[in-house]
Amino acid sequence: MKKLFLILIIVFLGWSLSAQEDTLSWKQQLQRHDIQIGIGDPLLPAFVTGQIFGHGRPDYYEQLPAVNWFGDDSYKWRACTPAISISYKYRLTKWFWLGATLSYTCFLENRYDRVTNVKTSSERDHIISIMPSVRFSWLNKKYVTLYSGLSLGYAVDIIQYKSQTEKYSTAEHGVGFQLTAVGVHVGRKWYGFTEIGVGMQGFIQAGFGCNFNSKKK
Repeated sequence: MKKLFLILIIVFLGWSLSAQEDTLSWKQQLQRHDIQIGIGDPLLPAFVTGQIFGHGRPDYYEQLPAVNWFGDDSYKWRACTPAISISYKYRLTKWFWLGATLSYTCFLENRYDRVTNVKTSSERDHIISIMPSVRFSWLNKKYVTLYSGLSLGYAVDIIQYKSQTEKYSTAEHGVGFQLTAVGVHVGRKWYGFTEIGVGMQGFIQAGFGCNFNSKKK
C-alpha cells in the first residue's frame, strides 16, 4: 500500500510539471538570441579563387628559367586557415530565425628559389563574406534543436602580393552564400553544434554557441 501511494505521488508530480510546461509559451521555454562561432573546411573558397584545379586568375608572378630542361627554378609553399565564421540570429517565431553571418578564410603562398631557398615572392588571399541569414528550426526542444538555413550576401577576396621587384594589393568582389542542409545543436545556454551544407563556411562546420533571452521578454 505504501508503494502504491508513493507511485501515485510520483505520477502526480510528473503530470503537474508537464502541465506547467504546456501552459508556458514558446517565448518562455525557448531562447531567442543565438550567437555562434564555427570552424569549417575551406574547399569552396579554395575552388572559387583557383587555389585548387588551377583555374581562376592567372599566376602573375610565375617565374620560368631561360631554358626549362629540368622544370621550374622555384618552388611554392602553401597553407590556409579553416573557414572561420561568427553569426548572430534572433528567433522571430518558434521556428523562424533572422540574422547575419561573417565568414573569413585566408590562403597563403610563398615562392622560393630552388637553389638558394631565398623567398622570391609571397601572396595572401583574405576572403571575407558578409551575409544576411535565415534559419528554419524544425525540431525545437529544450536541449536539442534541428534546423536548416540559408545565407546570401557579399564576398570579397583581398589579394596582397609582394616580390623582390613588385608589390600590390587588389580586391575581387562576388557573392557569398551558405546553404545549410541540416544542423544540430545540443545544449541550452551554452551548446555545441554541427552543420552539413555547402558554401563559404564549409561543407562540414562545427563549433559552439550561446543562447540567451533578453531581460525584457
